[in-house]
Amino acid sequence: MNRERPDRRVIRTRRALREALIGLILEKGYDAVTVGDIVDRADVGRSTFYAHFVDKDALLLGGFSALPTLWAEESRGSDADGGTIPFTFSLKMFRHADDQRRLFRALVGQRSGVLVQRQLDRVLSDLVRADLERFHAVGDDRALEVAVRFVVSAYVGLLGWWLEHPTPATPEEIDRAFRALVLPGVAGFLGVATANSTGRST
Repeated sequence: MNRERPDRRVIRTRRALREALIGLILEKGYDAVTVGDIVDRADVGRSTFYAHFVDKDALLLGGFSALPTLWAEESRGSDADGGTIPFTFSLKMFRHADDQRRLFRALVGQRSGVLVQRQLDRVLSDLVRADLERFHAVGDDRALEVAVRFVVSAYVGLLGWWLEHPTPATPEEIDRAFRALVLPGVAGFLGVATANSTGRST
């Protein structure tokens, strides 16, 4: 019983800090926000902030910590139900970005945009690599990494364009476009790479 209380306090404190940061980003942009602004908005002490995060960058990126687990679980769930479609993170991410469109736009173009993009790149690369290994028999590690870079770059580029430009496309529609463009090319490339690798080894 006593062990649960600190955990709940930690969750509440982190949530308050994250919500304060988001509100301040929307008001004046990430680069102008200070730790002092955040603790004042969240109504916590500066020492409390530093007990949880080393700086505001860590607080910003902390919001991504649950994404790999969330999307990986969704992928496994879809696969367990008999589906054979990789990249199930795609639609989830498009929906999340659509819900947070103002925030995403506020982050783009500032230093925070670089931080977010790097973190997103790492998260997506791990998920894409796992899906490709699960759905394709890839015998060439170099070919696998080429495919990972292609998929991640295509996804991040399309996501950024979709958020930045007014478009009537829904998350479902933009997800279908992503799949239609990427899946056939990746399957064809890995099929040829695997065949060539097998041919060289015989």
